[in-house]
Amino acid sequence: MLEPIITFEARSEWFGLMASDVREVARLRGVRPVPRAPDVIAGLAEVHGRVVTLIDLERLISAGEAAAPASAFTPFEGGGPGEYGVVLALPYEHLGILVRSEVHVASGVEDGGPVPGGAASWLKARVPIGDRLLNLLSLPALVSRVEETIRKGFRPRSAETVDEEI
Repeated sequence: MLEPIITFEARSEWFGLMASDVREVARLRGVRPVPRAPDVIAGLAEVHGRVVTLIDLERLISAGEAAAPASAFTPFEGGGPGEYGVVLALPYEHLGILVRSEVHVASGVEDGGPVPGGAASWLKARVPIGDRLLNLLSLPALVSRVEETIRKGFRPRSAETVDEEI
């Protein structure tokens, strides 16, 4: 029996995670921003009493490209139609992916094709399903990429912010 794949869209591309990599899919009811966090962090959300850090996959994709500065995106308020948190499974259950599209389940597939050179390192495979190409995410590689971006990207406090906090 083949494992199902949780699918969604980001930046006009189709992405998926193996069902075993997903704890749950939850409708979001508000996301709190994280001060000075890199743009790949959409914010924090409460999902069934647990705080989950949401990864903004659209901005993570842009971080690997030369295009799309943060100002090209509108801030995420949460709670609108088609806005979900795909909460990851152990050991990453404190993380989720912000999804601004509908989330679906696709039938499992045998094997994906190799990821072309130059493609994001956090892609496990590109899998044809019907007439579409699914970008299957490698969860450990995706989390490593996010952690690397976070380490590099926290913005220091400005002198004005420090004065306001005192």
